[in-house]
Amino acid sequence: MNEASAPPARPAGTVNSSGSMVALLGLFVIAGAECQRLWPSGTSLIYLAVCLPLLLIWIAHLAGWRLAEANAGLAIDLAIYVLIVASLGIRFGSSQQKGSELASTLLFWSPLVAAWWAWRYRDFLRKLGILLGGFFVVLTWQLAGAHEQFHQHLILSVLVALTVRYASRQPATSGPTMNLRDPLTGLPSPECFEAELAHVSAISDRYRFPLTLIGCRLAPTVTGPQLDRLLCQYAETIVDRLRTSDTACHWSATTFLLLLPNTAEKEAWIVANGILESTENFDFGQKNRPTVAFRVICQQAGEDPMSTLSALENQLADAIE
Repeated sequence: MNEASAPPARPAGTVNSSGSMVALLGLFVIAGAECQRLWPSGTSLIYLAVCLPLLLIWIAHLAGWRLAEANAGLAIDLAIYVLIVASLGIRFGSSQQKGSELASTLLFWSPLVAAWWAWRYRDFLRKLGILLGGFFVVLTWQLAGAHEQFHQHLILSVLVALTVRYASRQPATSGPTMNLRDPLTGLPSPECFEAELAHVSAISDRYRFPLTLIGCRLAPTVTGPQLDRLLCQYAETIVDRLRTSDTACHWSATTFLLLLPNTAEKEAWIVANGILESTENFDFGQKNRPTVAFRVICQQAGEDPMSTLSALENQLADAIE
């Protein structure tokens, strides 16, 4: 099976959200274990205060609230900052206590914190991640009582951060190549879609199979990150409605195209209406709900597939001006 005909990958936004949710669950498990270990001390109450918001976000994620996935990374960062501030309060609020149990635990888990920041801020400069991780280790080292372990934690944290950065970096290309996937939605690129259209069109002409194209164009009222999130939601909904033999692509800024081999026009309209019904449940807010137009066109025997594609684009342009 070639790349163009392979099942569409999960959108990039979905992959990032899944990574944040996994990290959130891991932090919840660690904080919950520390809360149980130190119960019923005051430090355990701090861990409990961190666990409760993380638990609520995880429940919201299981309930299908996309807002929870979008803010999971921020919640993890805030939880780490809360633990650091609490360490400061414990360390300097008690003159009799030379070291903080909470800070000692944070120092022990500093490699995981470094790994999280290296992944979350992987698009920033490498020096920024190293500085953040080094500052975290130095701060918690000063608050804790394990001074002799400082160099071990610092070296391990830097190595873990560099390893995560190396593993998550984008592979470099040595020359001009065809993009196989749309970087935002994870759908096949327009180049792959055109190649698959030519291939399927030749098979359709050979065996007289019906071939149908579906066009979906949005007229969004939002821009920036909100528009990217909207497009990823539509891409995910479209993927859920497709068969293995179908191909969808993010054709242009606000346009999706679907290629349905061995599908008549009537059946294609059923697919289009199903996608439209699924998107009506999206929580955009009344003011942010986009205008959506669907058009369906059948490939005629012997016709140039690019002509059919152009006709579909013209219909979409007339639908949303």
